[in-house]
Amino acid sequence: MPKKTAENSKKAAGNARKAEAAAGKKAAEDAKHAVEEDKQWQKGAKGSAKKDDAEAKKAEAARKKAERDALLAAEEASQPSKAKSSKQPQKKSRGLDLAQLDDTPASRKGTALNATGIDNALDALSLTNKDSSKIDRHPERRYKAAYAAYEARRMPEVESENPGLRRQQRMDLIRKEFEKSDENPFNQAHVAFDASRDEIANG
Repeated sequence: MPKKTAENSKKAAGNARKAEAAAGKKAAEDAKHAVEEDKQWQKGAKGSAKKDDAEAKKAEAARKKAERDALLAAEEASQPSKAKSSKQPQKKSRGLDLAQLDDTPASRKGTALNATGIDNALDALSLTNKDSSKIDRHPERRYKAAYAAYEARRMPEVESENPGLRRQQRMDLIRKEFEKSDENPFNQAHVAFDASRDEIANG
């Protein structure tokens, strides 16, 4: 067993003082470092100077606006007031007045049409003419519906005529018939782009 030595009190007290001094020195360095770091953060952080300047500018602008408003109010009070004219400018009708074409017109003044110019007058007359024999100039819009109706009508007939055909073959046969049929909108009356109204009605 090793020899047990007694602890030297002077040595222990000296070591304690050294440790205490080192701890104090370390605390002072940490405090100094914290102050420097805080200064660094203050440099990068937004200061309140901008905020204070903005508030001062707002207050100044509000004060100037109040002065301006007070001057305007005083100036208006000193001037004699102008009487407002009660005459409303009457709206002038330009072109075609479509409100009169309704079955129940908004105003019951009369049933005459207002149209300025030849084109507007012709348009007004064509709008009032309830002609049901109007030719649709867009057969492609009617093609799908016309084909569906034709196919629904012809499918049972083709099935009975050709019982050995598959469905797709029957549909192809019906489509070929439809291409030549009078029910096809593309096979119906065609009108030239520069045709007159008489040619359209008679054509």
